[in-house]
Amino acid sequence: MRRNPESFPAVLLSVMLGTLLFVMSVAFVSIPISLGGHPGEATTLSARAAFHPT
Repeated sequence: MRRNPESFPAVLLSVMLGTLLFVMSVAFVSIPISLGGHPGEATTLSARAAFHPT
């Protein structure tokens, strides 16, 4: 239990912001790796041939 209830919104906001930044960072790294490049970026033929959707 916290002794100062006014600090709860600040702690909640900082946890939410930290979680959002972490999730966005993971998505920014993992999505281009799985696609073989950033969306809209020219990809090589080897990256396209290696992808199999099943």
